[in-house]
Amino acid sequence: MSRIVGGQMLLGEREKEVLRRLLWRVADFSGVEVLTYSIMSNHFHVLVRVPEKDRAVSDAELLRRFKVLYPKPTRYQTASFAHLERALQEGNEEAVAVRAQLLARMHDLSEFMKTLKQRFSIWYNRNHDNRLGTLWMDRFKSVLVEGKGNPLQTMAAYIDLNPVRAGLVEDPKDYRWCGYAEAVAGHLKAQRGWKWFGRPMQWRDAG
Repeated sequence: MSRIVGGQMLLGEREKEVLRRLLWRVADFSGVEVLTYSIMSNHFHVLVRVPEKDRAVSDAELLRRFKVLYPKPTRYQTASFAHLERALQEGNEEAVAVRAQLLARMHDLSEFMKTLKQRFSIWYNRNHDNRLGTLWMDRFKSVLVEGKGNPLQTMAAYIDLNPVRAGLVEDPKDYRWCGYAEAVAGHLKAQRGWKWFGRPMQWRDAG
């Protein structure tokens, strides 16, 4: 969980939507699996599964993940893609160094959260009268949830029911910016998280 500085309600519908899309992109790049999430007006929660750090990543997959971070690349970024692709094909010393640098940012919770929060902060400050300064209150807070089934279901329910507790909706399926609503709406990546809960989630009566 990470909170906006001073607990300010800075995340409106547009901001929540940008953060939602960025969450999925950064997760794809980082190689972590989003099980569910909830984006509120002054904070967000995300439940993720983080694979082993030494998981093998092919050169093609590495390049694909790198491109995921830049859906609308600038000319400089396009040139960087081409340069990285050539280096990987040649397998030279530069490729080894770049590969190590990119892999160090993957399969790691801290790097996932750092990339997500930094990229959103840059977007937010640029789109709000060139706002300056930090957007987030402090480092994210995390809890380790071990095992499948009930422990994960309990944590997922707590996260998805945030908008219900806040009085924004009566059913989390009606709140656009949470994993449960996306899964119910047919979002395939959101639905994949359900396999870790042992069955499709039913949160309506959980509160």
